[in-house]
Amino acid sequence: MNNGRNQYVSTVMLVLLKYAIFALYLFMVIKVLLLKFGHMDIDLLLHHWQQGIRDPNIVLERLRNRGNLVPFHEIQNYVVAIRETGSWHSFVNLAGNVIAFLPLGFMLPLLFAKRVRSLVKVVFLSFLFSLGLEVTQLVTSWGTFDVDDIVLNTTGGALGYGFYLSYRLIFWWKSRKPQTLISEAH
Repeated sequence: MNNGRNQYVSTVMLVLLKYAIFALYLFMVIKVLLLKFGHMDIDLLLHHWQQGIRDPNIVLERLRNRGNLVPFHEIQNYVVAIRETGSWHSFVNLAGNVIAFLPLGFMLPLLFAKRVRSLVKVVFLSFLFSLGLEVTQLVTSWGTFDVDDIVLNTTGGALGYGFYLSYRLIFWWKSRKPQTLISEAH
């Protein structure tokens, strides 16, 4: 009886640890992508937020002057800069936007298996989270809205889902048939 209770407590602790890791990951993504490793001036953030809410034209002006709404425009600029000058900044920005969302694509189906078990759902949630970050950057003026960041982040989420499927194939091979795993991706 005591062994069953210990196993239950261990299972609960493992689940709580997974959710804590996921929460820490979300915090780190928000901190790195929104604040670029800097500190957060809450008063300034709230000021920009309130300003954008009171006068949406300010947000539209920021979008016109500093935003990118042309898909693949900045990605192409990064690739050209990497090829021509070996730009480390361009490489980090390109790869970093993909890598930042790999854990999201892996962890969503792992933690929320009953609700988020398909590639379509993971891609959609990755897209929404990225869009939320970009809109927050736009409204708070803590960065620029870039549609290519959304493309790269969403790609990272999809690749993370691929790693999740690989994980399942490797560690759950004996308990599941490969056809089941492949059919879940559709």
